[in-house]
Amino acid sequence: MNPTFWFLLLTAAAFILFALEVFIPDLILAAAGILCLVGACVVAFSAFPPQTAAWISMGLVTVTLTAFMIWLVKIPNSRAGKRISLNDNLHDAKSSVDESPFLGKRGTAETDLRPGGFIRIDGQRLDALCNRGYVEKGSEIEVVEARGNHIVVREIPKETS
Repeated sequence: MNPTFWFLLLTAAAFILFALEVFIPDLILAAAGILCLVGACVVAFSAFPPQTAAWISMGLVTVTLTAFMIWLVKIPNSRAGKRISLNDNLHDAKSSVDESPFLGKRGTAETDLRPGGFIRIDGQRLDALCNRGYVEKGSEIEVVEARGNHIVVREIPKETS
């Protein structure tokens, strides 16, 4: 086949892969696009005279980098960019520490906590960690921290008579 055809095919493939990378962000398509672009630059030297091929190669790289910079600056604020971008601000996310139903509740250690083990609160068996040291089986405990499935307890000292 004609080297000019391969040059055009590799150039088109590179830009198509770069465009697909926007929708399938895993950097594999971008890496394949870079390889196609490098291949197009190499093939350009067999399809065109050396001086023309050098200008074409520099032009391809310049157009690619310019398009990438425009994409980074302009597209995220456009209507299309906002449709494909994450809209939630993670700074506004609430911590689940205050929302746990177990925070401040008391129960008993169902197993020894060294530092991890099982506790029972309101009839539920839960996986927990003690905040320091060791808690024996059967000891009374209190939940001092709870985030999702992560529960930290402390032993309630036994009253001495």
